[in-house]
Amino acid sequence: MAVNTIDERRRKSRNILLSAFLILLFVWSIKLCYPQSTILSIYSQHDEKNAGSVPSNAPRPRPSAAKLGQSTSKPEDNLTWESDSFNGTVTTKAAVIVETRFRANLIPLILHFSTVLGPTWPILIYTSAESKGQFSSSAALGRYLKSGAIQVRMLPQTVLVTNSDSVNEFMATKWLWEDLAPAEHILIFQSDSMLCANAARSVDDFFAYDFVGAPIAKKDLGKGYNGGLTLRKRSTILYILDKWDWMTTKKGRDRFEDQWYFNRMKEIQQEEEGQGIKPEDDGAINLPTLEVARTFSVETIDYPHPLGVHQVHKWLETQRQSLDAWCPEYKLCSEGYIVDT
Repeated sequence: MAVNTIDERRRKSRNILLSAFLILLFVWSIKLCYPQSTILSIYSQHDEKNAGSVPSNAPRPRPSAAKLGQSTSKPEDNLTWESDSFNGTVTTKAAVIVETRFRANLIPLILHFSTVLGPTWPILIYTSAESKGQFSSSAALGRYLKSGAIQVRMLPQTVLVTNSDSVNEFMATKWLWEDLAPAEHILIFQSDSMLCANAARSVDDFFAYDFVGAPIAKKDLGKGYNGGLTLRKRSTILYILDKWDWMTTKKGRDRFEDQWYFNRMKEIQQEEEGQGIKPEDDGAINLPTLEVARTFSVETIDYPHPLGVHQVHKWLETQRQSLDAWCPEYKLCSEGYIVDT
């Protein structure tokens, strides 16, 4: 009897030792597979994955109208970025250039704009199907295309940007502005414009305004801002396009889209002033004074240290000399964008 008891105890001891050895072997295997984790953390991660899983046949949530970029009202001024780096998607702001013809000098121009604007600004190139592939021939631009910081988008086949009239008509139709959703602040730039890297201001500093660009000096040239380098609120543009039709309301110098938009905004602003609404009020049309506008961009009204310049090739030689020290990159601009007709 005593012998059986001793054998049984030995058997239990061996079983305990074997079990302990197997447990140690299991733990050792886990540590080899997950050296930075513990058993508890691995279990909790597995549990979270199971808890967060959704059946394949579950319905997808429908996006809201705001996320779809539908805009039927005046703009909101409290739009902000959630991070300091661009993640490859368009959110509240975007820089846009429309060029149906590829030219080699566009690459350094676009790369410079991307550098000055910074990593939170996507740049969208709208071009023809024939020119789209040529933009990817540059290795430097290709890196931005791969990350999504610069995107090439095709224009509709019916759009032919061959002269100023076709540009004005395209800019005064909804297609472009709806395609830019959900961005609210849109920087329009052309190949004859430039942002100055030495500027103390940034484009973001002008977000309070619905429309800002280089002020037009002479009355015979019209009034407002030149559209070649302008910052615009997309929702305000769509609001105007909902209220007016460019083809039926353009007259005189209103045939230029930039002046047409400016005049429509002035009409809205006058109506708001009659109702006691101030430009600084939420949702009101807010246009900069001449003094503020010329700090944004210079064309016919001079300012020593602007953020940007437009159509420098039309300036006097003495004016261009001052830019050599302040904004030498203006030499990247093209001398001929599209001739007015």
